[in-house]
Amino acid sequence: MNYGTTNNGDEETKGSSLVPGDDSDTSFDYGKLSSWLLDSRLEAVMLVSVILNGMAAGIIFIFSNTIMPSLATLDSDVGINIMNTINVIIVNPLFIIAFFGGLVSAYPARVMWKNPDLYSVPARYYSVASTLIFFFGEFMVTATQNVPRNNALLAVDPESDDGVSYWQINFLKGWVAWNTARGIFAAISAVLGALSLSFMRKPMAA
Repeated sequence: MNYGTTNNGDEETKGSSLVPGDDSDTSFDYGKLSSWLLDSRLEAVMLVSVILNGMAAGIIFIFSNTIMPSLATLDSDVGINIMNTINVIIVNPLFIIAFFGGLVSAYPARVMWKNPDLYSVPARYYSVASTLIFFFGEFMVTATQNVPRNNALLAVDPESDDGVSYWQINFLKGWVAWNTARGIFAAISAVLGALSLSFMRKPMAA
């Protein structure tokens, strides 16, 4: 018995069924598989940006949703000391990459913007929007609002009235509000980056 053939000859038919009477084509379409894979450096960089933007949004969310409300339940001096410890330990290479690495979207955004004939309008505009929103909404907010408050908290006396007041007003309220804002911007950037990635291989509109 010659399985995999359509007749009694020697010619084989690829993908034929082994079940008698079943003529359905079971061959694997590698073309469809390739459409799910990244096929350019720009797509890979944009995917990395989307992942890192999502990670940054997740880190920020856990602070506003869990860590800061937990510290608020403690005595002010204890909360200040714990937060200062976190702020010192968290500044490390892995954190910097995860927290700000999403800015690599600037590379595909620049390349696509300089080559409008090769990439669709949605891909180009989404990539630029993702980069700018992350830069101004996450990076700049961190540099101008959160980091200065972190540095000021390191300088206060946790047991003084001024230290307690700074913690309760400038940190548990002000720092948390800005932290939530930069988290929202990071999440928006991740979504926009994903949209750009989805349009990077779509045909140009006629």
